[in-house]
Amino acid sequence: MMNKPLCPCCFKAFSASILQDGNDSNPNSTTNGSFNFSSICGTCEPTKVERALATKAAATNTSSSASSAVVVPPILWLLTPQEIEEATQTILTATKRNLDEIASTPLSNVTFENTIAKLMCPPNYKTNPQIAACKFLQHCSPDAQIREAASNAGKLFAKSRVEGRMRSDVYERVVAFSKTEECQQHRLGEYERHFVTASLQDFERAGLALSREDSAELQRLLEEDSKVCSAYGKNLGGDATKLFFAPEELRGCTEDFIKERLGKDVEGKCTISLKYPDIIPIGQTCEVAETRRLVSEAREGVNAYKNNLDLVAEGVQLRKKIATLLGYPSWAEYICTKRMSGSFQAVDEFLTNLQTKLEAAGRDDYETLLQLKKDHCKDMSIDFDEKLNAWDTGYYGNELLKSKGVDSEKIREYFPLDHVVSTTMEIYQELLGLTFTELLQGMYWSWHKEVRCFHVKDTASDNSIGHFYLDLHPRDGKYGHAAIFHLVKHNSTHGAVDCMLCNLPASTEGKPSLLRHQNVVTFFHEFGHIMHGLCSEGIGNSTRLAKCPRDFVEAPSQMLENWCWQKSILERLSKHYQSGEKLPDAMLNDMIQAKHVNVAFGSLRQIYLSRLDLEIHGPHPPKTAEELQSLVDKLRPAITLVENPPGNNMLRTFGHLMNQYSASYYGYMWAEVLSADMFATRFEKEGVMNPKVGMDYRKMVLAPGGTHNISDHLTKFLGRPPSNEAFLKSRGILK
Repeated sequence: MMNKPLCPCCFKAFSASILQDGNDSNPNSTTNGSFNFSSICGTCEPTKVERALATKAAATNTSSSASSAVVVPPILWLLTPQEIEEATQTILTATKRNLDEIASTPLSNVTFENTIAKLMCPPNYKTNPQIAACKFLQHCSPDAQIREAASNAGKLFAKSRVEGRMRSDVYERVVAFSKTEECQQHRLGEYERHFVTASLQDFERAGLALSREDSAELQRLLEEDSKVCSAYGKNLGGDATKLFFAPEELRGCTEDFIKERLGKDVEGKCTISLKYPDIIPIGQTCEVAETRRLVSEAREGVNAYKNNLDLVAEGVQLRKKIATLLGYPSWAEYICTKRMSGSFQAVDEFLTNLQTKLEAAGRDDYETLLQLKKDHCKDMSIDFDEKLNAWDTGYYGNELLKSKGVDSEKIREYFPLDHVVSTTMEIYQELLGLTFTELLQGMYWSWHKEVRCFHVKDTASDNSIGHFYLDLHPRDGKYGHAAIFHLVKHNSTHGAVDCMLCNLPASTEGKPSLLRHQNVVTFFHEFGHIMHGLCSEGIGNSTRLAKCPRDFVEAPSQMLENWCWQKSILERLSKHYQSGEKLPDAMLNDMIQAKHVNVAFGSLRQIYLSRLDLEIHGPHPPKTAEELQSLVDKLRPAITLVENPPGNNMLRTFGHLMNQYSASYYGYMWAEVLSADMFATRFEKEGVMNPKVGMDYRKMVLAPGGTHNISDHLTKFLGRPPSNEAFLKSRGILK
């Protein structure tokens, strides 16, 4: 259960579970069947018990088909840096051997089994559960040495995948197979046929038509980009910045917020980190503008996150060179051609059209917030600077909601985390025809005692689909945002495994964790990604097989956010932490009425982020941190109407652009259009909890993954081609 070793008392607490396979008769369990961890100290060297839990999958998992009493995730977890290093080398050796075996097959003898099947589930991709064991813990292990070893493993696997895509001898065998009768006469299944096509495209996009010299240079550039992105992420995850404020400097924040942070490090001062449970309440509720400014500067200013701005400049230059070698005018064009959008021009037109339609309403929203600030400054007898600053928008946006009867702090009392989590899972099970069973603590290994694990089955057939982990609270060394990590993909021997890493506030002594409504929406959204990963039915690896294009991937989860604005669902999700009452009708109706307050202003910010992403990945990317700063200083006010604070640059924290979302952030807006259409056309008309519509959604949208054309899947689900009408209506652009 922990990366630290177990002493005899810990051994005693775990032993019955291991021997009895998690049977509820365990004498060490509590009345609800889970272990009492108060007796576990977790301070000694690793023991056979911890290792038995870490490798339990080898003994208890049989296949993805059904129903042993205890089915744990199919990952044999590794407990030391040395084990991670050794397992990584074993995987890399097996990967090269697998490719060499394909390459040694005579071109006249290629078959599906000796060529394509070996590429569908190679050792160095996520169909191998040990990839997760080697590299995932870089994002969440409490042990810095484990995080470092896992990060190094991730870099080596990325390098290995690049090398694999550059194997012309393997590519030749795939080409040869694509011309065989076995392939051309449609003897393959749907996913297998798609995999052959996708593999050919991936090899060709990797530059196999290049000269040997250019091919070597391309491989070097890809490896360098991977290293730069890894260093950027390490700076984010390893940040331990602390700010200290007197209680009066946090005026407007709740008493509980101040009390929980007072005196933790400095007597008489509140300790504030740069993690969301700290910075969001300050940004939205702290009346002291200087405090908000200091927090904003700590997160985006010149001293934030080490050399991340330099790393962005280095990364965008590397990607431009990669695109040039492959014959594309920019990284953005290279990326967009394999997305749902199809081209940079299509994205450019999409964003320009939206910005034009939103500008007038966005200006009105800005003026409304500015008037609120003016009135507030007058009431407080402080100078009014006649503009909205970057650190003002969250605070006055929240004040605007309060003026509409929406008090975010009061609403929090109706959303205790445990109730929100359990009810969200109930809703998804009902909607998608799934059954979740939580594994008792002590039945499985995890990297921290707060981590929960669930087994997922198809309700109708009782077949196992996979597992998911929930790791919901902030801690040092953990990934600082909210995200889903697809740890394991389906193959013929096991189901998928996903993990949600969030930074939701933790419970304190005497008071449960309470969520803002936006936190509820975030959790519901991220859980939708888990469902997408588990319900995808493709078996094998390809960037477009078991998952969909990046500019569609957000659509299913964004569509599901609508549930958090339906009266019937809010009544289920809410439960006052003291009285147990549901959210009162008056508060609920005010929330729903205020859903689109300030929405045009917020949408302009999303367009700005999308434009920023595309600009730095365009034909002439900035070469230095100084050029990146100039771009942000120019672009932010031009689109959002808000000046960029001197020296501040959100690219220091914009992790999306230093991973798979580079040149793809526009996908959030693109997906919003599609999600609005899906919700309005089917669920809003036929019932948000209609099980038939839910199953149609699961089978027609989630299950196909990235096979074929996403628009075709949506057309089948909608009964017509996708339209932007519902989105424009939801933004008040169309009546």
